[in-house]
Amino acid sequence: MTVTDALPPRRKPWLVIVPLALVVTVAVIWSGLWFYAADRAEREIDAWISREARLGRIWGCADRSLAGFPFRFELRCQSPTLETRGGDAMRFTAVSGHAVAQVWAPNHIVAEFTGPARVEDLNTRSIYAAAWSLLQISGIGDLSGRPQRFSLQSHDMRIEQPGAPGAAPTPLATARLFEFHARRAAGTDGKPDGVDYASGMLGGESPLLGALGVSGPVDMTLQGTVTASADLRPMPLAQRLRAWAAAGGVATLDRFAVTSPKLASTASGALSLDPQGRLNGKLDLGFAGLADLVRGLDQAGVIPREVSPIVSALAMVGKKGQVEGRQGTTFALGFDAGTLKLAGFPVGIVPPVF
Repeated sequence: MTVTDALPPRRKPWLVIVPLALVVTVAVIWSGLWFYAADRAEREIDAWISREARLGRIWGCADRSLAGFPFRFELRCQSPTLETRGGDAMRFTAVSGHAVAQVWAPNHIVAEFTGPARVEDLNTRSIYAAAWSLLQISGIGDLSGRPQRFSLQSHDMRIEQPGAPGAAPTPLATARLFEFHARRAAGTDGKPDGVDYASGMLGGESPLLGALGVSGPVDMTLQGTVTASADLRPMPLAQRLRAWAAAGGVATLDRFAVTSPKLASTASGALSLDPQGRLNGKLDLGFAGLADLVRGLDQAGVIPREVSPIVSALAMVGKKGQVEGRQGTTFALGFDAGTLKLAGFPVGIVPPVF
């Protein structure tokens, strides 16, 4: 064996240097891209706030910062506010907000808000307070910034009205879970885009409902589509309904169900408005426990005492059937240019909505 044979094989340094150089190069490029994208995101946020302001939604933030390097963007906002103008003027304020988007999907944003929140009706000066254990909002937009999907989920929601200084607040409503989802639905036959919606509530309770004889907890399910309704700018309700009617909008109610220990109610159908603001369409309604509800409304003074026998008589016109698994009564309501029809017979007039 020679001296050369006894020496260990020489290492090839490029096998270590080349991969390391590639990793460092990729890290430097990625860092540059992230900070470029973050700067671009800041400008896009400012542009979006400006667009929202022109649409009547004024967003504010006492202190805003952007972080999340290297794989996502995190926007933190202290004392976020939203003020709507052009319709029902409202102002919303929370303690803080935290929005996150992944680098590979910057158009999908998930945000959480820390309560309590303050809600102020700027027209009536009424003030409400809301609190929750978790409030999460998510949204997806297209490349132009138009919203395509929106979701809101709130756990352990509590709404109350603050009292005078030193007085306890007035509880208004609570819910173990509330959620709302909406997505843009492409318009057909030249009509503007519409909105598919779905909402639900579990364990809802309210002193107002209790006073009306509806003891909780109340569960709710809602699902349907409103065509020609994608214009979500704040505006007076009458103006919105007039524009919706002119666009040929139709509100389809696929499913609406409300249940409590003593009451169940369902509805489905489709409604529209003519140019004069008159209601057209049909609704299929179902009630279980209707007599108890009417009695509670009568005792609370919500309906005139003479109306109670009329409602009881109408119940006889309906058909017996299952309502959310309970024995109840179903009705078929029709609307023809504002004329209300029950089982095909005219029974009254619904005033124009605008």
